[in-house]
Formats: sequence, structure tokens, C-alpha cells
Amino acid sequence: MLKVSLLMFGLMLMSFSGEFMFFFLYFILLVLNWLMLYNKNMISGSFFCSDTLSWFMILLTFWIVMLMLLSSHGYKISNYFYQKFSFTLMMMMFLLYLTFSSSDLLSFYIFFEGSLIPIYMMIVGWGYQPERLQAGIYLLLYTIFASLPLLVSIFFTGKLLGGYSFSLLSESFMMPSWVSFWFFFSIFAFLVKLPAFYVHLWLPKAHVEAPVAGSMMLAGVLLKLGCYGMMRFMTFFEGKVAFMSSLLVSFSLIGGLFVSFICLRQVDFKALIAYSSVSHMGLALEFGEMSLWGYSSCLYTCVAHGLCSSGLFFLSGVIYERSGSRSMMINKGMLEMMPSMSFWWFMYCIGNMAAPVVLNLVGELGLLGSILSFSFFSMVLLMVFSFMGACYSLYLFSCTQHGMYYSGIRSLSDGMVREYLILFLHFFPLFFLILEVDFMTY
Repeated sequence: MLKVSLLMFGLMLMSFSGEFMFFFLYFILLVLNWLMLYNKNMISGSFFCSDTLSWFMILLTFWIVMLMLLSSHGYKISNYFYQKFSFTLMMMMFLLYLTFSSSDLLSFYIFFEGSLIPIYMMIVGWGYQPERLQAGIYLLLYTIFASLPLLVSIFFTGKLLGGYSFSLLSESFMMPSWVSFWFFFSIFAFLVKLPAFYVHLWLPKAHVEAPVAGSMMLAGVLLKLGCYGMMRFMTFFEGKVAFMSSLLVSFSLIGGLFVSFICLRQVDFKALIAYSSVSHMGLALEFGEMSLWGYSSCLYTCVAHGLCSSGLFFLSGVIYERSGSRSMMINKGMLEMMPSMSFWWFMYCIGNMAAPVVLNLVGELGLLGSILSFSFFSMVLLMVFSFMGACYSLYLFSCTQHGMYYSGIRSLSDGMVREYLILFLHFFPLFFLILEVDFMTY
């Protein structure tokens, strides 16, 4: 009954447009999330649940969506279909909330695939260039191609376990002889959504063509759907697919190194940030044999990367709004033209390379320790991986902030109060959550 009433309430809210209904839905979902964490008896018999993993993912979703609304203030001033944009944000927030709070496999799959609809609408409706149509097709084809094996795997799992609840995944039973194929079918959709190397080509095109708010949502939350699904399903296959797990770690390490080299030859800073997301999420894929250390470090990395990468995409949008270009050949010397904004470029670039003071450091150090406990021979690859992460982050900062500025750009205004507020709200959790890493493991 609770499920039906909440779905009807959400659809009723979606029938309205405007900021009032957006904030009202935001407040209702936020309160419900807190109640679900601290009063689990209230939701017994429904398909809603909340543990530490889903609770942090839901809060990250709410945080990023609110910052998306702030960063799209230009649509309100120019009246660029702002009501439809608010409706798309409401639908995205509602679907992502249902995805992370689902407690059974079938409803998780429905909302997992349904979250593609609003991001596709955002890319095609508010994108920059005509290539946004091709980017939307890439996004749909890659994800739909991988979703059918997941649906077949969910049906087989439900038949084998006698139900679709996540709580049944922890039960032990006799695995079939073809468990490796079953494992691959189960995680392939999550690998595409993550995205892992080899199935990542949709992400740079989607990022480059998406508006600032679309890039913030893609980097901040939608990429975490793949990691969230992997962390849910890996408990089911724990210890039963050792060969496939080692193969997965090897492919993600090598793929992350390849992507790091690809980052160094980018001239579009938005494409560089998108490829760096592929590299970092490839590292998050390697949480070893599901140890507590690797599991919690993967959660830290998801939260930290969602905030840091979203902030970098917002910074790239700030420059694009002023200069009309994303080329690093044109947008040079910003330290001289936008000195206050250069401080935030520096803070987010060192966060992207997992330097101290930010939460990225804890997540990546924990993942490195987890991978080394899995295989000590991967130390050389991990050293190169960390070094290349620093290389492309410094390359991004030095190419945009230093050098002689392009004479065709006569003057660029420095940041506005709204932009500094958005950047501060991105960095505030990154800085203070590093003091609460013990809390995030419970």
C-alpha cells in the first residue's frame, strides 16, 4: 500500500512544473530517506529499504540535483523551457531515489533503466551542438544492449531463490557449473553504466554534448548506479567466481591505464574530465574479493568522485559560458583573467588526483590496499596508475590556467556569487567527510 501511494504521490507532483513542486518533492524525499534509515519498522512489507550504501547514494543524489538547479539559473533568466527543465529534474530525482531505495531486484531493474529517460531528455533537449542526437543514440544503444542479459539473470535468480528480495542474495546454495557466464550476464549492464574501459565510448560523447547540469548528473550520480549494482550483486557471487574476479581486476587496471594516456592527448577540457571519470571509476571497480576495506573504500570513492567530478564539470561550464569554446588552445591564461576562479580549479584538480585534504585520498588509498591484498604483483601497475592520475590533473590545470591568453577573448568576467556558492557546496562535503570516514563504514 505504501508503494502504490508513494508512486501516485510522485506522479501527481510530476504533473506540476516549477520550483515550488521541485522543492516540495525534494523535502518529502529527504525526510522519507531519514525515516527509512532510523525507523525500519515503518516500511516493513514494502519494497523500500535503506542501509548505509543506499542512504549515502540517495543523499548524494539530492545534493547533486540541488546544485544542478542552482547551476541552471541561466535557463530561468532566458526562459529557455525552464519549467520543462524543472520537470526533468524532478523526474530524475524521483527515479534515482526509487532506484537506490528498492529492496528487490525487479523494481531495482525497472528504475535502473528508467533513469535513462530524463538524462536522454536533458542531452537532446538542452545540449549544445547538433551531435547531441548522436550522443543520445550512443547512450541508449549501449545501455539497452547490456540491459537484456541483466533482466534474464534477474529472472533466473528469482526463480532459483524463490523471490527477488536483496536479503535473499546472502543465502548460500549450490551454484550451477556455468556460474561464470551467469556472473558476466549479471554485471555487464553495470560495467556499461560504470563505465568500464572497452564499453565506455558513450560517456565522452554524452558529456561533451550535454549541458552543464546534464554533465553534473552523469558524473555525480548516474555513473554510481553501475558501482552500486556491482556492490549489491558481488555479495551474491562472493568466493564463487575467483577467476572472473581476477580477470575483472586485471581488465580494469589495464583499461584505467589506457584511459590515463588518452587523457593526456585531449584538447577539449570537458572530454578530458570525462575520460578521467572513466579512469577513476575503473579503479573503484577493483574492490577485490569484497573485503570490508575494499567495500567501504569503494563507497568513499563513489561519494568523493561524484562531488569532485561534478565540480570540475561545473567549472568547465563556467568557462564555456564566457568564451563559447571548450578548447584548451583558446581557454589559456585564466589565472590572469579569472584569478578567483583559478583557486577553485586548483582545489578540484588536486582532488581529482586524490591529494590530501579531500575524501578522494581515503577512497583511493583504501582501494590500493584492497587490490594489493588481492594481488601484490599489481603494485607496478598501481604506481603507474597513481602517477598518471596526477599527470592528467596537472595537465588540465596548467593548460587552462597558465600560458598566454587568446587575444580574441578581450575580457572575461570573474566568478559570480552564485558560482562560488555552487563550488563551495561541492567542496564542503569533500573536505569534511574525510573527518567522518569511520562513520561511513557502519
